Amino acid sequence: MRKVKPVRRKKVSEEIVEEIKRLIEQGELPSDSKLPSEKELSDMFGVGRSSIREALSMLAAARIIETRQGEGTFVRKVDLSDYIHPLALSIVAKKEQTLHLLETRKIIELGTVELAALRADQHDLKEMKKALLDFEYELEMGEAGVDADFAFHRAVAIASKNPILIQVIDNLSPVLKQSLDYTLYQNMGNLEKRRSVLQEHKEIFDCIEKRDAQGAVACMRQHLENVRKKLLELKE
Repeated sequence: MRKVKPVRRKKVSEEIVEEIKRLIEQGELPSDSKLPSEKELSDMFGVGRSSIREALSMLAAARIIETRQGEGTFVRKVDLSDYIHPLALSIVAKKEQTLHLLETRKIIELGTVELAALRADQHDLKEMKKALLDFEYELEMGEAGVDADFAFHRAVAIASKNPILIQVIDNLSPVLKQSLDYTLYQNMGNLEKRRSVLQEHKEIFDCIEKRDAQGAVACMRQHLENVRKKLLELKE
């Protein structure tokens, strides 16, 4: 068996972190409330100020607290988007991982496009049209159309008017673009396949423009299913 490091006891600073987190969870330190000073915390916990500073640094790194210049240290307001981080770009290097990402996209984008069909305004429709025109231009120039493809899906997310969904798409943008690179560039020699993606985007747009939420969901589902089928045809 490989040699392992011996288990160590928790440091004092880690115990302080756990206690402060408990106080936050139980509402004794509510969102946006000011924490006691370092000295006060030191007296409360009966430890040196160096342990307090280390604990506060750990909490700040975890985005649980924040220091405001000239005001003090506060419990951060809860923002779900803070807990959604971009995946490592390397996960989409292979077909299997890209399929996992596609499943994630399906969960997110079917709900997103439904909201977009109900909430899109004229500016949103204009941005979608622009993405479609850019996609068509990129194909004519012999490019894969990755940027325009992503721009269309982001425009749909923005049209949902849901800031969390928009943030999810933005946070996933590096890995989404990497995924599109993997699938679209594999089809560089097949203009028909790349044009079919553009046509699917146009069908999604038509449903959104007509406020046809069910149709938009059906078109997005078919689009993602077609992506999955094309992906399964690719060699590693």
